[in-house]
Amino acid sequence: MKVAAKKTEMKKAKERGEVKKAEVKRAEALLIFSRLPVGVETKTRLAPLLDESCREQLHRCFWADIFASLLELRDRMDLFLCWTGSGAPETYSHLIPAEFQLREQRGASLGDRMFRAAQDAFESGYERVAIVGSDIPQLRPESVRRGFDALLRADVVLGPAYDGGYWFIGMKKAHPELFDLSVPWGGSEVRLGTLARMERLGCLYAETDAYRDIDTPDDLRAFLAEGHERGTATRAFLETLFHP
Repeated sequence: MKVAAKKTEMKKAKERGEVKKAEVKRAEALLIFSRLPVGVETKTRLAPLLDESCREQLHRCFWADIFASLLELRDRMDLFLCWTGSGAPETYSHLIPAEFQLREQRGASLGDRMFRAAQDAFESGYERVAIVGSDIPQLRPESVRRGFDALLRADVVLGPAYDGGYWFIGMKKAHPELFDLSVPWGGSEVRLGTLARMERLGCLYAETDAYRDIDTPDDLRAFLAEGHERGTATRAFLETLFHP
């Protein structure tokens, strides 16, 4: 009976997206935060330019590009896709490489969900944890690698975003203050507010490379104009829209 009960509890834990500490083999975990590619829910700030169908396809291209880049890090760190949105991730299993473990986001706000995800990773036994977004198709794996390298010396590492936020936050401990729910997420003061809270916490701080995340029509046009080496799926799709 005890063996059966243990198996049942392990199955329930797996369904909840929990990782047992004994399963952790690496010191580093990379968590990709993303909505599921449901057109009505994703990239709504692009609605003046793209309809729901196009936004869904764009999101799928984001996934293809960022998954391809981050898979190059799989020998160093464990990879997780932390998802939110209507529907089930199994619907998109053909788009998600097997190397990415699925975890459902928990919490009322983005800041709360990020804190809980990081906290869960540390409780599972990871020593260094980073969270990245999924809307940077031009992301180079060496930028993530550089962020984790910096985390060997610093307490917190940020990857600045051109809009005033950040695309990467790496840490050795899940400080709830880093994800202050009073800060408007997506605003231009997110990074500066996070830096101020790190200073109050006495955290040693470092940065990795800066990137443009794609949130607005202007970001789309800039992405195409910049001619990145990475982001081939996204670029090909956008070129069919803007240069048919």
